[in-house]
Amino acid sequence: MESDVVRAMRYKFVRYCINKAYAEMDFGGVPAEVINVFDDVVDQIRRLEKYFTSIESIKTALQTDIAEKLRALKERDPNFTKAFVDKVVKHCLEIEEIAGSEIRQYIEMLREVV
Repeated sequence: MESDVVRAMRYKFVRYCINKAYAEMDFGGVPAEVINVFDDVVDQIRRLEKYFTSIESIKTALQTDIAEKLRALKERDPNFTKAFVDKVVKHCLEIEEIAGSEIRQYIEMLREVV
């Protein structure tokens, strides 16, 4: 049986954490190249959601896949990346199932990438 945190990550991570953070980003003054890379990275992160099938797969995605994608964005614009990650973490921790789970620390560790 699927745990509450796995279900929350599968159905809320993209819709609530990623999309909400994306919608709140200020693109004013950000070079087109950075926006293009940002859009690519966000799309790649969104596609990872289908792999959220267990606590272990979520940990791997957060520590490896998502962290790598964020590093690529950070190379282009560290401040923009930090703002995005801060928003993602904030929104994820607003989800009760995530905030009270073992995944919380892995969500918070995304800040260390940037």
